[in-house]
Amino acid sequence: SNLGLNRMTKLAHAKAEETDIKQTAELDFEMEKSYLKKKKEDEIRLRLDEFAKELALVSKMRKEI
Repeated sequence: SNLGLNRMTKLAHAKAEETDIKQTAELDFEMEKSYLKKKKEDEIRLRLDEFAKELALVSKMRKEI
């Protein structure tokens, strides 16, 4: 029965495609996650930098008093 084989082939292709889509989605998610993590780390680093500058300014002002 050639028809049954054809149907199985289609099913196999559909399954492979589904797996592909899942893997791509997982990869996208991981990339998104690491991008957001890096962005967050950059923001924190920036805030720490600003804080350090303010601190330096304050201690400089204290010395002048």
